[in-house]
Amino acid sequence: MSEKNDKDRGLILRILSNKDIQKGIAFFSLALILAFAAVIPVAEEEFNQNTIEEEGVEEINFPGYRVHNATVNILEGSSNLIVQDFDGNELFNESVSAGNSIDLTDLDGNRDPNLLVFRDIGENNLTYSYILEYSRRPYGLLSLPAAFLTLIGMVFAFKGKGIILGEIKSKQMEEKRKKEEREKEEKITEEKDLGEEVIFEKEDSHEEKGEADHINFMGVPKEDDEENKEG
Repeated sequence: MSEKNDKDRGLILRILSNKDIQKGIAFFSLALILAFAAVIPVAEEEFNQNTIEEEGVEEINFPGYRVHNATVNILEGSSNLIVQDFDGNELFNESVSAGNSIDLTDLDGNRDPNLLVFRDIGENNLTYSYILEYSRRPYGLLSLPAAFLTLIGMVFAFKGKGIILGEIKSKQMEEKRKKEEREKEEKITEEKDLGEEVIFEKEDSHEEKGEADHINFMGVPKEDDEENKEG
């Protein structure tokens, strides 16, 4: 278990020490920061107050963001207030007079307002004010370099991965070669030891045979040997 943990730690260290992997991590980190900044919403508020001459008309474009609060106050005069969506459909069309406050936040949940139209319908000038509160993502364009940096990080990561896999494969092949050499040396040593044992056995058998040639089957030395000794 300890050996396996050591191998795992060694592999992790090898990955983290690879230059291409380090570059890939750096690009990924930078891309993550830019992507996070791109989706951060920023609360904005728009306030305006204006006076329209008698029977005048003024149009105001809504911001192209999600509006949290839209309030119109008629300070003087009377107005026909119209709110249209992006297709020109009317979401609101009412006549309002001085002292009225109209909340246009939730006109239609399925359609977003696009245009606010003030049309003076009174005998006096129209004075109004409006407040828009909305959220927008001012750094949304940072998502483009974030995507580009992500691609670069992937290139470096795959390059580093290929190098590490190549090193691991080379190491495995080297270990396999050394193992085969050890096994071959052990086999040669075993064969050599076995050959020496066979030689020793043959020498012993020759000596015993020479001694046996001078003794008959009764265990008595042969007569020729005795005559040779007497002579």
